[in-house]
Amino acid sequence: MRLALLCTTVVALAACATTGDHHGSRERLVYIAAEKVPCSAGAMKTECLQYREQPNQPWQLNYAPVDNFDWKQGNEYLVKITEFEVKNPPADASRTRWRVEKIVEQHPVNDPPVP
Repeated sequence: MRLALLCTTVVALAACATTGDHHGSRERLVYIAAEKVPCSAGAMKTECLQYREQPNQPWQLNYAPVDNFDWKQGNEYLVKITEFEVKNPPADASRTRWRVEKIVEQHPVNDPPVP
């Protein structure tokens, strides 16, 4: 009986374990704006993507690197992303990284999607 309980516990813990880039990750949908804006990323000045989680929310700046995404100015996007925690980032770097899993919607800002 004790052996069965021990085996069950080991299997349950192994199923919960995360490794590598997947530690601390979460998936979500975000809107990406058609224009980048000036921002300060640590010690350097750059341009940042703007994002929001709901269409009626104000835009926020995204300082995190975005993998698997070829942003084109003038297009607004709805994307499914996975957000990862970065372990021990440099002091002037983001604690998160985004990976685009899927472009759900893409349209030029002059041509909004039809509901």
